[in-house]
Amino acid sequence: MKKINIYILLLLFVCSFTSFAAPEAEYGVLSKTYTLHADGSQEYRYNMELTLFTHTAMNRTYGESFIVYNPQYQEVRIHHSYTRQKDGTIIKTPDNALVEVLPRQAANAPAYNHLKELVVVHTGLELGATIFLDYSVLSKPGYLNELDIYEAVAQTSPVKEYTITLAVPENKPLNYTFLAGKVKPETSAGNGMKQVSWKMRNLPAASMAPQTSSLSGDVPFLIASTYPSATDALKVLQAQLTPPGDMPLLSLSETITEGKATDTEKLTAILHHVVNNVGLSRLSLAETGFRIRPTDDVIPSAFGTVAEKVNLLAGLLNAAGIPAEVVASFNKKADTDACGLSAACELFVRASADGKQYLLTPASTHMAQTGWLTGYVRCLSVSDPGKEVTLASPDMNLAAQYTLSLSDDKAGIKATATIGNAYIPYTDNYKGQFTGNDKEAKEEKAANASTFTYAMNQPLENTGGYILLQLPDLPASLSHAAYSRYNSSREDNLLLAARADESYRYTVRLPANMQLATPESSKNTDNSVGSAMLTVKQNGNTVEVSRSLKLKKQLITPADYTQFRNLMVEWSDMNNRQLLVKLK
Repeated sequence: MKKINIYILLLLFVCSFTSFAAPEAEYGVLSKTYTLHADGSQEYRYNMELTLFTHTAMNRTYGESFIVYNPQYQEVRIHHSYTRQKDGTIIKTPDNALVEVLPRQAANAPAYNHLKELVVVHTGLELGATIFLDYSVLSKPGYLNELDIYEAVAQTSPVKEYTITLAVPENKPLNYTFLAGKVKPETSAGNGMKQVSWKMRNLPAASMAPQTSSLSGDVPFLIASTYPSATDALKVLQAQLTPPGDMPLLSLSETITEGKATDTEKLTAILHHVVNNVGLSRLSLAETGFRIRPTDDVIPSAFGTVAEKVNLLAGLLNAAGIPAEVVASFNKKADTDACGLSAACELFVRASADGKQYLLTPASTHMAQTGWLTGYVRCLSVSDPGKEVTLASPDMNLAAQYTLSLSDDKAGIKATATIGNAYIPYTDNYKGQFTGNDKEAKEEKAANASTFTYAMNQPLENTGGYILLQLPDLPASLSHAAYSRYNSSREDNLLLAARADESYRYTVRLPANMQLATPESSKNTDNSVGSAMLTVKQNGNTVEVSRSLKLKKQLITPADYTQFRNLMVEWSDMNNRQLLVKLK
C-alpha cells in the first residue's frame, strides 16, 4: 500500500511539472495583412483568435490589446471584438471597453502628444475562453511613403494557423526577406494588384531565453518594402537631416565647445550634452511616420527620438569641424534591397577626431552597439545614402596586473590595467569604475586601448584567525555577467556582445605573521568555445596568481552552449577570485 501511495505521489509530481510546460494561451488563427493602394494610402489589418489557458494569460498577458496610431493621418476601425466563453456564450466588447490613452513611449514628448493608443479591454474572460479581435489601421495618402515592414514572426504564444500577406500595386517593386524555415510564399495578381502570402501552421512560441536576437540567425523575421532599394529608403531620412551651416547648430556647438582645444575634447563635450542634457523619447521611426523634427525644434524642446538626437549629434559635430555622418546598420542576412527604415537595427553617428574613429549613440556615452557586432550587420550611410560603411574593429581585450601588500587590517593595492577602447566611455575616463572607486587613477591613451595606473585599499577582517582576501578584476569582466546563472541548456543561439579576452596577474605579499591557507593549484578548462585558466603558486611570502579567459566564438549555438556555460561557471566562481590567509 505504501508503495502504491509513493507511485501516486510521484505521478502527481511529474504531472505537475508537465502542466507548467503547456502554453498559457494559443492562437487558433492569426493573420496580418499589409496593403499599399495605388493612391498611396495603406491598410494594416490584424485578425486573431486567441484561447486562454491560465490566469496569468487572462489577467495579465492578454487582458488588453494595444493599437498605436496617429489620428491626424490614421484611423482605427474595429471590425469585430468579442469573447466566446467556454460554454459558447458570446460577450461583445462594450463601447466603454475601448479606451484611448497617450502611448507610454510618447510621455514627456509634447511634440508627439497627439498620438493615440487605443486600448481594447477584453471582457468576459475565463479559462478556456477565446478572444476574437479584427481591426484595421488606415493611413491617408502621403503619410507613409512606402510599405516598410519589419515583422517578428514568432509570437508570445504558439499559433496553429498564421498568415502574413503583402499586397501592392503591380507596378510597384516589392522586395522582401523572410527568414522562417522552409515556408514558401504564395503569389497572385489581379485588378492591378499583386499579392504575396506566407501560411504557417503550428508555429511555436517565441523563445523566452535571454539575449535572443534576429542577428543570431535562428529567430524568424520578415523584412519587406516597396522602396526600390535601401538607398532609396535612406534618402527619405537623409532629406530630413539638418544641412551643414545651420546657424542654430553653429551657435550651440560654439557654446558647448568653448574652451576645448582638441577635437577629442570637443567631441566629448558635444556627446555629453546630447546624451545628458537632451531627453530621449523611445518612439520608433514607424510610430512617428518615419519623420524626424528639425534640430531647430529639438534644441529648444530639449528632447528627441533616437533619430532626432542622432541628427542633432551629427549636426553639432560637423558644426564644430569634426567630420561626422549618420549610419544605419542592418541584419547581414537580409537582402539589402528589401531593407526599409523599419529594418534598421541601429542609427548611430560615425565621427573622426584626432585620427580616431568614434561610433556614437545618443542613448549612451559608450560605443554604439553596432561596433560590437560588426560581423553580423551591414552598415549603410544615411548622410551619403547607400554608401557602404566599413567599421574598424574595436579592441575588446582586458588585462591587469595587481600588487597586493597585506597588513593586519588592509591590503594596499597598486594596479596597472590595459582596457580595449570598446569598453571605454567616450565622455569620461575610466576613473571611479575600478574596484575601490579610486580617484587617483591616471590614464594613458593609445590607439585602440587605454592604460590606467591606480591605487586603492581593501579593508581586511580577521575572522577566527583567518582573512579572506578578494582578488579584484575589471568592471567589464565577464565574471560579473549573468551567463553563469542562465539555464543549464538552451535551444536558441546566444549572440555574445564580444569574444572576451581577459587576463589578470596578482602578486600578493604576505607579512611575516601571515601564511597562505588556500592550497596551490593549477586548473585549465579548454574546449571548443574557449579556455579558462587559474594558477596559484607560493614562493616564500609571495603568492602569484594568474587568471585568464579567452573565447573563440561570439555566436554560441545550442550544441556549444553546455561548454560555454561550463566556462562561465568556472570564470564566475567566487572561489577563484579570493585567497584565504591564516594568521600565524
